[in-house]
Amino acid sequence: MTVRKLTLSAAATTTVLLLCGAVLTGAAASPAAANTTVATATTATTAAASSDPSAAPGASATLAPPTSGTAAATVAAPAQGSAPATATTAPVLALSSYDPTTGAAVLAPATTGPQAPSALAASPDAAAAAVRPGQLIDSPPTPAAPHGALVAVTDVQSTADGKVAVSTRPATLPELLGGTSTSLRSAVSPSTFDVQPQIGGVQVVTDFGATSGQGSVSGSLGLSANVTVPLPDGSSAKMSGSVSLRPAIDFSYQGGLGVIDPQQARVGFTLGAHADWHVSANLTASTGPIRIPLAKYSASPVVMVGPLPVVINLAFTLSADISADGTVSLDAEQAYDGQWGVHSDYVKGPGWTTTTDPGNSTVSPLRLNLRGSASAKAGLLAEGSIALYDTIGVKASIEPYLRAVVNGSVVLDGASTTPDVNGAAALYGGLDINGALMARLVILGTPILEADLPFLAFHREWPIASVSVGQPPVRLVDWTSLNASLFDDNHSAYLKSRPDWDPYALKAACPDGSRLIGLSYGGDNGLCTDVTKADLWDAGRAFVVDHGGTYVTSEWASGYAKAQCPAGSVMTGYSRNGRTMGALCAKSAAPLGTSTRTLWFEKGDNRPAAAGGGDFSYGFAKGQCADDEVVAGMAYSAPWWQLWAARPSALLCQKLAV
Repeated sequence: MTVRKLTLSAAATTTVLLLCGAVLTGAAASPAAANTTVATATTATTAAASSDPSAAPGASATLAPPTSGTAAATVAAPAQGSAPATATTAPVLALSSYDPTTGAAVLAPATTGPQAPSALAASPDAAAAAVRPGQLIDSPPTPAAPHGALVAVTDVQSTADGKVAVSTRPATLPELLGGTSTSLRSAVSPSTFDVQPQIGGVQVVTDFGATSGQGSVSGSLGLSANVTVPLPDGSSAKMSGSVSLRPAIDFSYQGGLGVIDPQQARVGFTLGAHADWHVSANLTASTGPIRIPLAKYSASPVVMVGPLPVVINLAFTLSADISADGTVSLDAEQAYDGQWGVHSDYVKGPGWTTTTDPGNSTVSPLRLNLRGSASAKAGLLAEGSIALYDTIGVKASIEPYLRAVVNGSVVLDGASTTPDVNGAAALYGGLDINGALMARLVILGTPILEADLPFLAFHREWPIASVSVGQPPVRLVDWTSLNASLFDDNHSAYLKSRPDWDPYALKAACPDGSRLIGLSYGGDNGLCTDVTKADLWDAGRAFVVDHGGTYVTSEWASGYAKAQCPAGSVMTGYSRNGRTMGALCAKSAAPLGTSTRTLWFEKGDNRPAAAGGGDFSYGFAKGQCADDEVVAGMAYSAPWWQLWAARPSALLCQKLAV
């Protein structure tokens, strides 16, 4: 299985439907089947834990079945040493009210459990006597605490009718589980999800499947749609079809000693999907990216670690995502299948990382009618989050997609696998992953800043097909997005035949004949084009790489490190090696103008009003020079909290010669 490691945390997964037909296949094998439950009891795997003779044995983990009524909370003495918390013999109580801001809570007789509420009412002080300061309250989801709660009692007051008023503080999993080691991978029953359609014309169609006594489930979450949505330019998009989702969670914990942070922990999920989708619209340059929320999904499955519940909250929004940078008429029908897995891992010492398996994705063309002159993209985007109890956890969006560039017409009637092309057309497949470790993930006792920390985005786009028949009305402009966050992204056929132009650095290069026109602040994304002036690289393929501002002749970005091209050259690529960035400069085949300007984008997008190329780095600020300019240099810095990751903040834009 091929995995992608993304620094800092994220977890989520997605489903997608894309615009034009073709097969989109990821490089990695799909994760384990989502309808299989795997629960294991493990021992410590780190050297420190394995050498500890007092380490507690592993505990089995199961997914609790859905309950009716108000679920009972577990009142427990906190973990001691490597031993987990010990449930007390307190009466069966549940959270009837809870204010996470102040910590004030009220415990009342539960409506589910072995003891009847009437027995507790006969002895109103019994509950108060059984609940004491220092104990933990571990509550599954209730109306008062819809995301569950894990708190430590700091004060107790009895009230009438067997209720108990308590003051609390947030508790952590090390206080609950101690040195316990456990893991669980399980499908989540569709019956536990709350699905809320966001627009009219969307219906929820759920197959609950079969459920075994061990928590293994089958079935899927589904929706069908037949809706027309207005677009900002006054036109509209019609969407119809069905989507079927198969979610699963992945949780593991390996405790440390006592109530300190754990040795290891994992939280994540996978999502399988099948969809048949039909999109038709008239798109213009003002279209996009437009996100149309279709449905919101949420569930709070409870993982039982022995007798102790651990609450995982899973939520995601499914949206249609369409954009265009020209004028095009689209009528496309396709089938989609795929599955992905994303999980956030904590290891004591190194801290948080995210591992993503992009899995396999296929988009099968059924019918296609595309006419106009534009680059257009469409899909179904899943933006998700996963958290423990009511803390804020991790979030991510994952979108496999298909992009079409057309100048003329492309027709696929479904009866033939060969499209009828008049003009020029190209199809590209791609995968975007964006996300962040969100603020205050303190439930695991791990330190984190009070801010969202984005991980380096994953972006990959590759050509699928390119067809040209007849005479297109105008030259077809090429827009190519780059990403060097995890691997080199070299689109230059010439440079592929040459020695590595920046050894040990992550790097990206434009296709031969294209030039760099945009960069993102974070995500290591870039944008190439041959707009206005094509084949700008001289025939001798001369190039240089600048790291230290050798060719800087003026202070155009005060206070920032710079990489700049010599006179008569343009940037066609970039590299990053820790705190240093490099500019790949190609000698221009045509004279360049003398007018330059500094274009800042570290605080937000700074792009032309009708910028071509689409959103080449979703979720990150982007800078893009005008169509009649080239990039002559970049200014960069390293954020104080990411000293290993330099980020570009400004571009030096230079006019093409008239």
